[in-house]
Amino acid sequence: MILRTLFHMAVALALGAHAALAGAQSYPTSTVTMVAPYPAGGTPDLVGRIIAEKVSTILGATVIVEPKPGGNGVIGTSSVANAAPNGYTWLLATLSHVTSPILVKGVSWDPVGSFRGVVQIATAPVVAVVPSSSPANTLRQFVDLAKKEPGKLNYLMPGVGTSMHLNTEMLKLTAGIDIVAITYRGTPLGLPGLLSGDLSFAMLPLSTALPYLKNGKLKALAIVSPNRVGEIPDVPTLTEAGFPEAQVLSWYAVLVPAKTPKAIIAKANEALSQALADPDVRRRLQVLGVYAAEPNTAEETDAMLRNEASRWSKTLKQLKIDVQ
Repeated sequence: MILRTLFHMAVALALGAHAALAGAQSYPTSTVTMVAPYPAGGTPDLVGRIIAEKVSTILGATVIVEPKPGGNGVIGTSSVANAAPNGYTWLLATLSHVTSPILVKGVSWDPVGSFRGVVQIATAPVVAVVPSSSPANTLRQFVDLAKKEPGKLNYLMPGVGTSMHLNTEMLKLTAGIDIVAITYRGTPLGLPGLLSGDLSFAMLPLSTALPYLKNGKLKALAIVSPNRVGEIPDVPTLTEAGFPEAQVLSWYAVLVPAKTPKAIIAKANEALSQALADPDVRRRLQVLGVYAAEPNTAEETDAMLRNEASRWSKTLKQLKIDVQ
């Protein structure tokens, strides 16, 4: 009786594995949705569209980007965590994926346990900027101004737990300055105040900052990147500017619900990796100030998520940022 039961279990497992493999081989047979949990027209949305266009060709099936903003990324991310784990719903995740569960009340998903990594897409440098009317021409000069009048200067804060927010808070901590966060629902809404000089400082995505750096309405003080970037080669890195411990690197990755079959994840990784290796895709991303990642595996993406979640769990306690 026991042997018969074991035999039936082995047959069931074999049939299940065969079905999963067959499903992966035919995948995808319908539209894949990449959820970007941010507003339409923002950098994440544009990054997703560039990649989706190429991946659609590679997979032979349509990949669409669906912006689902709200709750600092929580609403869109929740929809993916609760989606069927069949490979047809992807999440375009950023740094907020690992910070929002710590900083936002009522998050029902775990940044690591509720998802599986597919591939790391890119890094996205942000730029420390001030209005053209500011007397500061270097980051050190801005820090000196802030130290002279604690609490008088302010900064554009486009969302709790974003790289722009955390970079500024890390600068405050490491430089020993007090500047006030002025909160907006996304960077675009805060730009008029920054350009007019009502806001003193901001960390902006490179793609957002570039037009205003070129027309002289903003001044760049430092780039948050391991190396200088070709678009603004004269702007020092945060390390060169004297504040290496303030650096927070922004990243993009594609994730899927936790129980998605490994064979489907592997096929998605292969298609996305091919897209990221395409010179035209890399060029178009760079125009946005986003730099395509080198080839990486789903397992490496999982490891990155674990490391980032652990790091920010500790760092956010040190920063003492209020839960929203």
